[in-house]
Amino acid sequence: MEENGNYKTAYAAAYARLIEQHEPTETRLFNDTVVKNFFSKYINSIMKFGAIRKFMISMYNSTSIGLYGLQVCRTKYIDEKLKVAIDNGVEQVVILGAGLDTRLYRMLDSDRIVGFEIDLPIIQNKKKNIMSKCLGKLPNNINFIPIDFNTQTLGEVLEIKEFDFSKPIFFIWEGVTQYITQEAVENTLKFISKASYGSALVFTYVLKSVIDGTESKVGAEALTTLFKAGGEPWSFGLNPSEVDNFIKQYNLKLIENVGISYYEENYLKYINRKLHVSPIERVVYAELI
Repeated sequence: MEENGNYKTAYAAAYARLIEQHEPTETRLFNDTVVKNFFSKYINSIMKFGAIRKFMISMYNSTSIGLYGLQVCRTKYIDEKLKVAIDNGVEQVVILGAGLDTRLYRMLDSDRIVGFEIDLPIIQNKKKNIMSKCLGKLPNNINFIPIDFNTQTLGEVLEIKEFDFSKPIFFIWEGVTQYITQEAVENTLKFISKASYGSALVFTYVLKSVIDGTESKVGAEALTTLFKAGGEPWSFGLNPSEVDNFIKQYNLKLIENVGISYYEENYLKYINRKLHVSPIERVVYAELI
């Protein structure tokens, strides 16, 4: 991936989370008290106006219908899975392609948990600068590990004493797999397959049929064209029916493989919120066997 393009993608995902924080409490999908630190005081101040938020959401959806809804619904889903893992006593959390993810700062409230952010150096350097300013210093229990998934493997970069395969690990891989090669995806899953019983992985994937053009989804062509033009062409994808067999190769048991219908039934319906959600991406929750 091209590094500056990668940062723009991370920034766009964080922007969606910022918008969501200013939605009314009763319809807000999740709470992210940290994301505001990535934006100026001016941006934060104007987000309190409903008309501004509505306009910004429409801008996301003008790029690809349901893009905003997809971003915030998957954030809620992954937050829920991480919370369960923490409540069950997990002591290590690894975020692959962390970008401007804030979970290690807003959800790890105990020093017993060690966090690992793994991403391109340019992303990490900018993030470390911002987080150290807003927190005073970077937390001692968070490790930043630089990587380029297309040229390096996790085994090459995670040779540090803080990482313990004998204890359960919770892996988060959000919004990354479509940007890297199949070989890079497989190498990452091979590494994860070595984790101990009780470990789990949550990851997102774009439909293979969208990437290869064999199936038409609303907004898909515009989005794939946009990322290709920006130097981040999508290359890896899966179709829902093949996920189970694919991850079995890596000692992973499929627990959930969800998308738009899950979000509508479990999230949006209960808060009576009308929000378009793109069908082009799904999220998987799997456990090590």
